[in-house]
Amino acid sequence: MKKTGRDFSLAFADAEGHVWDYPGREPAFRAGNRLVRLSPGELIPLPYGSYLFSLPERYPLSFNRKKRDFNPVTASPDGDEITAASAFLASAYLRTHLPAFARKKGAPVLPMWAYAGVAVSDGEFVVPAVRIDDDPRSDPAIHENDEELRAAIGETTALFPDNRLVGQLAVCSTEYRCLCARNFFLGRHEAPVPTSPACNADCVGCLSRQAGDSPFPPSQPRLDFRPAPEEIAAVILHHLGRVDRAVASFGQGCEGEPLLRAGDLAAAVRLVREKTGRGTININTNGSLPGGVKALAAAGIDSIRISLNSPTEEYYTRYHRPAGYSFSDVLRSVGTALDAGIFVSINLFFMPGFTDMETEVGALEGFLNRFPVNMIQTRNMNIDPDYYFERIGFRESEPLGITALLALLGKKYPAVRLGYYNPPLR
Repeated sequence: MKKTGRDFSLAFADAEGHVWDYPGREPAFRAGNRLVRLSPGELIPLPYGSYLFSLPERYPLSFNRKKRDFNPVTASPDGDEITAASAFLASAYLRTHLPAFARKKGAPVLPMWAYAGVAVSDGEFVVPAVRIDDDPRSDPAIHENDEELRAAIGETTALFPDNRLVGQLAVCSTEYRCLCARNFFLGRHEAPVPTSPACNADCVGCLSRQAGDSPFPPSQPRLDFRPAPEEIAAVILHHLGRVDRAVASFGQGCEGEPLLRAGDLAAAVRLVREKTGRGTININTNGSLPGGVKALAAAGIDSIRISLNSPTEEYYTRYHRPAGYSFSDVLRSVGTALDAGIFVSINLFFMPGFTDMETEVGALEGFLNRFPVNMIQTRNMNIDPDYYFERIGFRESEPLGITALLALLGKKYPAVRLGYYNPPLR
């Protein structure tokens, strides 16, 4: 992805949600709670498949080159009131800076998206971002095939008319537009295997269930049944049997914590491995139950991805809000998986100005020195940054910068893969 080499200007949204540029105004960006300027070389063209959002009750911030300070911009060149704008990046891209804005009093909490800064250069939108994974799964064009998908759903559900999990995936691929669920029906890449309606965490940014006092709704309802091991095995076998370099993954956005069903999942994995050695069976998890990790590794899973918002215990606990387990259990699960010899990833939620600040980088280095995981999946964190910082008790230290953090990881931990997707291992 080429970088922009020209000057850039502020992007803003009008009352109808259209996004425009403001010639002559230099946009501000944000890292943590710090306002920063960027050079044109730190921006790339908005990746295909990304979205633009207006940020209600928030004014964009501009850098005043004469006064050398940052100021809110409250009106368009025509005098109309405006709001700040942001970008939501296509998968496989990692944002490096947040949008900078001034909140009005009483501004609502933003919905659960990962907000990136956005500007305009030579009539095109540009964003502070880097591409973190070249996997072909990242191409949005492969999901622009609704007619083909509908036909594939019909064929697959006819093969498994009584399999409730297949029915769930049909809903996920159409109503929720889950790209992973689409893969299952279209016979490619990674297929989701949701299995658990319950969870033992109450994450502030949970996609499938929010408490009654939450300021935002979940992205999609949570699975409301417990598929049997036979149903689970049938879905996995169907996918692994027809897809080269296939991955099947427990732990999806439409469910709770799959380790709560470790016994049933282990039984399903054994049923699969009795019939085929093809493909990669993975679990995405909060890592709360080391015993469950051990049981699944013994049954034949190939990889595990454990999610962390932070390698610092207090930040982890305030965000994930574990019930019946602790941060030390998560660390034990990482160690258990490494001891079992399976491929171990951490799913690290990146928030510019937080993940890359000195104290967090130090904590991450300490974690990697203790636990030499195989991969860090670098994911943009889906949450209003102000709400997130308030909820975790954010104490800011000097940010290294996201690109500098990636370079540091590549230099100090060359054996640790950086990417976005669960890799195929077989």
